[in-house]
Amino acid sequence: MQLFFRKFGNTGGNIIILHGLYGCSDNWVSIAKSLSHSHTVFAVDLRNHGRSPHSNEHSYETVCDDLVEFIRYHKIEQPAIIGHSMGGRCAALLAKRHPALLSKTVIVDISPFNCANQETILAFHQNILSALTSVNTNNIHSRHEAAAQISTKISDINLQNFLLKNLYQAPKGNFLWRFNLPAILNNVKTITCGSLKKNEKNKVQIPALFIIGENSNHIIDSDIKIITDVFLDLKIEIIADAGHWIHVEQQEKFVNCVQKFIER
Repeated sequence: MQLFFRKFGNTGGNIIILHGLYGCSDNWVSIAKSLSHSHTVFAVDLRNHGRSPHSNEHSYETVCDDLVEFIRYHKIEQPAIIGHSMGGRCAALLAKRHPALLSKTVIVDISPFNCANQETILAFHQNILSALTSVNTNNIHSRHEAAAQISTKISDINLQNFLLKNLYQAPKGNFLWRFNLPAILNNVKTITCGSLKKNEKNKVQIPALFIIGENSNHIIDSDIKIITDVFLDLKIEIIADAGHWIHVEQQEKFVNCVQKFIER
């Protein structure tokens, strides 16, 4: 699995950025550029996303194996790993299974465990997938037409635009999704479950920062207690006036928070 990546900077310690579900490295370019003034940053497209290869398999274990291969193949020494949402669960599993490969981990607005409001989050993603599958990519001539079809199920304009960044026009003129929609559909229940178990006996010992959006419902108080039991060197930051996409809604605060933690 040769993952596509974008590299920024060539100095200081290494950072790897992992996007969330439906995302890609392109969503993190401005963050990566900000961090690259003092670090070497790798923004990765995870399997079935962006420009990375597609596969029928999509579990946290397979994605974790992809990342171990990526780190070793590119000889990336002791990176700090930043993961948002699905990417945060990948980062948590990597920190637990391969702590010697990493220096620190930053997990953005997700619990690595099954969330207390698991059903709500699954329903949220099922609605997104219903909207995506409603788009007849063989019968549209522009993103505007796709947006009109998606808007019948998703009213949030920002979410519509985020999803439509994955729609591109192939050389033959037809439109295609960059992410592997069938694989995501087949594995969405696995993806929305935690990458760690609540009764974990092996604790995560490398330094971990959890960044939470004040207005997000993806991680709540009961989740934090479980996180505190498993992550031994833990720091939690709550960013005001931010929802699930903290790095977009409060970019400057997010970057400052990450830099202080990584450079401490």
